[in-house]
Amino acid sequence: MRTPLSWFIGLALLGTCYVPQLVSAERIRFNPQQKLQLQQVETIVIKAVALTEKGLVDPTLMEKAAAERLTASGFAAISTKNEPHDVVLKVKCEERKSWRGVRKSDRELQQPGAPSRNWKGPACQLSYFFDGQKGPWQYEVRTTFDNAWEAARANGHKDSGQFALQHLSQALKKSDFPLDLAAEWKQAERLSSLLTDPKTDKGTKRKILSLAGHMPGDTMLHALQRIRAEAEYAVPATLALGFMGEPAIPTLMELLSDPSVDIQAAAAEALGEIGAHSGNIEILPPLLAMIQAPDVHLRVQTEVVRAIGKTPDMRSLEPLEQFALKVWTARSDDPLMQELREAVDWSMWQINPTAHTDE
Repeated sequence: MRTPLSWFIGLALLGTCYVPQLVSAERIRFNPQQKLQLQQVETIVIKAVALTEKGLVDPTLMEKAAAERLTASGFAAISTKNEPHDVVLKVKCEERKSWRGVRKSDRELQQPGAPSRNWKGPACQLSYFFDGQKGPWQYEVRTTFDNAWEAARANGHKDSGQFALQHLSQALKKSDFPLDLAAEWKQAERLSSLLTDPKTDKGTKRKILSLAGHMPGDTMLHALQRIRAEAEYAVPATLALGFMGEPAIPTLMELLSDPSVDIQAAAAEALGEIGAHSGNIEILPPLLAMIQAPDVHLRVQTEVVRAIGKTPDMRSLEPLEQFALKVWTARSDDPLMQELREAVDWSMWQINPTAHTDE
């Protein structure tokens, strides 16, 4: 069986454009000064490589697509190292993704947009270099098809390589990679501005809300408090407040009384997130009072109970045991009631695993 020329070229490019992943099992860590510099990154040089089964081709299409997307997020994108720049973005696009080796530390590979071990079809692999080092961030953009030759043939195209690259350029133009990069660099100012800008499209705002937890602090906290005033972002913004830490507690406590069941449930879930990471037991008295309050929706009660379990404190055990007796003796076949019962048992176990057993 003939080995494609692109296979050999791909191996050569891996040696020249990328730092081999087998060199170290450790993620590269930037020092505090470098991290501060990354927060201020504005100008990005794009170095693209385009590879088909026939070999290297002009990467201009990929460079333009990546530049267009970066510009839309407020970055300045250039294509030459001769101009002043902050970071080099590597964009390697292939008709068939080459083998990249086995990594010992794959936590980052579980993130959205991370490279897939299983994908062998057309893909663009993105990484960046800063201050002479390859950053820990990786991103992969893929086509909707995994076989370029079959897809090109089905659409009446003779050149599968160009067909794949055209679709990859379109995928790059729709990709959220600049937002993920900004989150990787902790650019809270950039993402907060985009989040609260009326001109920013809905998809971008929802993506930023999903990334907010990477940038806890006053800047993002204030942006979340502003954006949650808009009805369509109220729930995801409330959930994101849970990643802002203890400064978000007063806002979330107020939201427990919101007229919306969805907001109440989201606020309780967010408080549980804060309790799990901070251990702040000040959130417990209002939550314990809420499980006994009349007319609280079952879904809200469930999230409140889970939040209590995520902030283990022995003083919560007795109120939960009393509440457990109430919910387990209630005559209800409502699935929400069953979910609440299971949440109560789970939370009591979190507080004291020996408090109740089957013996």
